[in-house]
Amino acid sequence: MDYLFPSLLALLTGLSDSQVRAFRHTSTLLAMKLMTGLVEVAQMVSVQLHTAQRRYDVENSKSGHESASDRLEELKLQENREELSSMTNGIFRGVFVHRYRDQLSEIRAISIAELGVWLKMDPDNFLNDKCLKYLGWTLYDKQSPVRLQCVRALQGLYREKEFIGCLELFTSRFKERMLSMVLDKDPDVAVETVNLLLLIQQTEEGLKDDECSNIYPLVYISHKSLASAAGSFLYNKDTNRKDNASFIQILISFYIQSEVVSPLLCY
Repeated sequence: MDYLFPSLLALLTGLSDSQVRAFRHTSTLLAMKLMTGLVEVAQMVSVQLHTAQRRYDVENSKSGHESASDRLEELKLQENREELSSMTNGIFRGVFVHRYRDQLSEIRAISIAELGVWLKMDPDNFLNDKCLKYLGWTLYDKQSPVRLQCVRALQGLYREKEFIGCLELFTSRFKERMLSMVLDKDPDVAVETVNLLLLIQQTEEGLKDDECSNIYPLVYISHKSLASAAGSFLYNKDTNRKDNASFIQILISFYIQSEVVSPLLCY
């Protein structure tokens, strides 16, 4: 196993750089899914290591001397965690860093989708500016399926309240881009972007009134799903409303103040 697994990783890394698209696509998919599995196992080992450390500390404080078996278990778990970290780092640097910008949009989409999983599954090691920057750059991807995967990955992060602090710099850097994507040429991307901005709006910092004004007019758009998403954004913006009457007043005020040029809002 010590030989087989590194050999498999080396093979996938080499094939992911192949000139043959089929080889590159399949090997990248396998490598990304394999890394997701490794990240999951690493999280389990981390939990076991934390438990072993606590048990060791408790036993040591009671007996006044070290327990050899507990200490051995802790060292073994640390060794396993370091080995897993080495393998995931190898896949990240050897495959992901190159394939997230692959010429084939399907490969880029696969890479970004799995990155979103790693960020959420193991925030201690992945939820940082060095990894988040890849999502920020991918918001500008020319192909809509890649942008869509990127926005969905971000949704998964902004749903977790404990992640918001780690996302502050990302939000400040890429909020303008996300706001512009509510008019994305792909309606599916636009819909998911509005849903993403609603999650950002519900954070402590939220969105400014002029930033929200980019979204409100979309309730008049001809695309049903996008209009519905904009309506949901408008409805949920006022989280402190006490009854439906206050919301009706907001709607009336919004209707009176809106100045919408319909041709600009039709796909």
